[in-house]
Amino acid sequence: MNNGTVHAGKPYPVTFLSFRSECVTPEAIAKDKIKYRVDIYIGSDNDSRKIHANYLDIVKKWANATFPDGYTLVRGEGYYNGFSEDSILLHAFLNYDPALKRRLERLKRELGQESVLVVKSLVDFEVV
Repeated sequence: MNNGTVHAGKPYPVTFLSFRSECVTPEAIAKDKIKYRVDIYIGSDNDSRKIHANYLDIVKKWANATFPDGYTLVRGEGYYNGFSEDSILLHAFLNYDPALKRRLERLKRELGQESVLVVKSLVDFEVV
């Protein structure tokens, strides 16, 4: 048995297995209807640390083109490198895995951001 103990003066190699855990039910997998939640975190204007109307318009225009079926935009306060700033969080639920890297790079440049964080999660959701 490989438990990391010593045998005949030599340690057994220990193997770690990693498992990927997703919030997807077996029924969703069986139906081949994997769904995604996308969360995009966007900081404010780097100079003012505020979200101004023009800045917000750029984000909304991008989100409308990227998620034409809908999204949720939440404004809040975020922290980056130890400083607080206005921030935007976009949530979208999709029936496909979106290719966002190029679109996000373009948005990042247009907003003058150092980085934009995107989180994609496999989820099981239904609209009631």
